[in-house]
Amino acid sequence: MVYLFLDADDYLLSRRIAGLKAARKHRPDVVLCRWSVAGLNGHQVLEAMRQDSELNLTPFILLTDATERFATGGASPSHTRRAMELGADDCLVSPFTHVEISNTIAARINRQVATNDLYMTALRNSAEKINRLAHYDSLTDLPNYRLLHQRLSQAITTAHSSQQTLAFLSISLDRLRLVNTVMGYPAGDELLKAAARRLHACIPTGATLARLTANQFAIVLPNLERNQQARETAENLMDALSRPFSLPGQEVFVTTSIGIAFLLHQSEDIYTLLRQADAALEYAKKQKSNHAQTYRSDMPVVFSDQITMETWLRYALERDEFEVYYQPQLNLAAGKIEGSEALIRWHHPEHGYISPAKFIPLAEDTGLIVEIGKWVLETACAQAKRWISMNRGIRYISINLSSVQFNQSDLIDQIKNTLANSGLLPSELELEITETALMQDAESAISTLGELKALGIRLAIDDFGTGYSSLSYLKQLPIDTLKIDNCFVRGANEDPKNQAILQSTIELAHRLDLQVVAEGVETPDEQALLSQYQCDYLQGFWVGKPMAAADFEAQMM
Repeated sequence: MVYLFLDADDYLLSRRIAGLKAARKHRPDVVLCRWSVAGLNGHQVLEAMRQDSELNLTPFILLTDATERFATGGASPSHTRRAMELGADDCLVSPFTHVEISNTIAARINRQVATNDLYMTALRNSAEKINRLAHYDSLTDLPNYRLLHQRLSQAITTAHSSQQTLAFLSISLDRLRLVNTVMGYPAGDELLKAAARRLHACIPTGATLARLTANQFAIVLPNLERNQQARETAENLMDALSRPFSLPGQEVFVTTSIGIAFLLHQSEDIYTLLRQADAALEYAKKQKSNHAQTYRSDMPVVFSDQITMETWLRYALERDEFEVYYQPQLNLAAGKIEGSEALIRWHHPEHGYISPAKFIPLAEDTGLIVEIGKWVLETACAQAKRWISMNRGIRYISINLSSVQFNQSDLIDQIKNTLANSGLLPSELELEITETALMQDAESAISTLGELKALGIRLAIDDFGTGYSSLSYLKQLPIDTLKIDNCFVRGANEDPKNQAILQSTIELAHRLDLQVVAEGVETPDEQALLSQYQCDYLQGFWVGKPMAAADFEAQMM
């Protein structure tokens, strides 16, 4: 036990020389301070201590006598009261004995120890609460993603060392949003808590159940003796969740989708496993009923490099990394190139050529396709105007519109401005739209196509035969051209079914006063067959590969 005794005169000297260094150095359990009128008094010492961050909680006992108490001439014990107001823990007025001093010191220290114990208990409880909030879901009391990640990492390490496998199940309650919308979020919370209890009752010993997002749970099944155990667990989960849930005033049912992924070899990491389970879950959701799906290698998996690619993509336009390539279109009857399709290409300065199949879907998902598509439209129209002015036989340019672009409210104004700025005539521009884009909102699509048609722009349905292929809509759409997808052209000479589709589609288009472009023509035999069917235009490697503007121009010459 350490206690420090201070005379006020000594304390004044210490302030002048080294402040509170002595008290800080010794860290006393209690300070006894004698009152003195020489330079400083006990009140001033106490004030200095209470203002010091390291000493402000140290017990302080003031020692004084009756003469010092009434030195100011007061008739009441204001001297002692003032000390208590400043934070003194006790005041002893002489005469007092050594026993009284010892008992006072002991009482102050015991209270300090009790206070410290209470503080430490509260601190431990707070730390436990913070730790639980950091690792457990507050609604269901299940492990959250952070704790799941830790346990899954441990399970993977164990599986690798023991040559065992494990399964990861990603589980979605597909109708939670409807419950939240119709019955309110409190009802949705009750549903989630009830679902968590049912899920927990179904998992085997050693498994981990966690809540990932609003309606998504996850289960780690370690030490599997056979893969079928994961399927059996998934079926038990779906059975448990298929029973009705009793919510306030309403009985509800939910459908469950489950994605299953297995740790098959040591090269797989935790993130690959999670993405594979999510890919399987997305497939299961599309079945629109209770369904469990095991991951297959042909399922699309989102990898971390797509995030990196998105960052590259956001800078690509301003850094001039894009280029428009042009693929020629042959007028089969005239035997000459009359137009071309504009196709975007991306050459990253460090990573080289990046396939449109990779970055176009990403651009559509992120909305970047709007600005990219606008740039392609402006670039291709300006280039087409130059070629048409050269009088080398080029009569039009064909440009794709993504579904995102097609649904932009300012599309018509954007195209008008592009035509005005480039000098290209509306009849020299053909816009290609996929069937899928048109059918997202057929009524609005027909209206937009009508406005484009009124400007004099040519309109083409791209990849015809692979989307909705609705004849009822086909007769309503104000279009000029059908582009037959290459899957019907490739190898058609040896495929009677493709021949029937090609011939029938071309005849149908002509009866509807539409022209036909066959895509993907790669052999002279395919050209001869399409010529026999009286197809209007051919496009494909046999006619010409997509090429830079300078190469296309050289071929025209």
